[in-house]
Amino acid sequence: MRKILVTAAVMLCLAGVQTAPAQGFRWGPEVSLGTDTDLGLGVRGEFDFSGSALTIIASFDYYFPDGSVDYWEINGNLIYNFDIPSAPTVTPYAGGGLNIGHRSWDGTDDDRSNKTDPGLNLLGGTRFDAGSIMPFVEAKFTIEGIEQFVITGGILF
Repeated sequence: MRKILVTAAVMLCLAGVQTAPAQGFRWGPEVSLGTDTDLGLGVRGEFDFSGSALTIIASFDYYFPDGSVDYWEINGNLIYNFDIPSAPTVTPYAGGGLNIGHRSWDGTDDDRSNKTDPGLNLLGGTRFDAGSIMPFVEAKFTIEGIEQFVITGGILF
């Protein structure tokens, strides 16, 4: 039941978010698949530095692992966008950043405790400029903390 409520809350937040007036800001929903955490739903915001190839990415994802485990994570990454003159609508990127992952168990199993760990992200992906929307796909390794490999895709507005 808790997972359904969290999913509903994330979807309501996504429905109520307005595009910020700041130039270079994009936001959108994302779907992730992690090696340890299974399916995740989240929201992402990106801010480009004017006149620079650097972008800050902030995201929150709530995952739905098997069993009585709850998992969410917050990520803050800095990426470098590669310019490809022959393909102006495709922007590959690579970078890294910080991750905070929180895992908690339902029930009263004494062998398991709640765990919040900081980690490091190494990531790469590609954005596709499709006019008013920008689909993206990304691969991320989280090292340290709660380690896993994650594939993420979504749409930015």
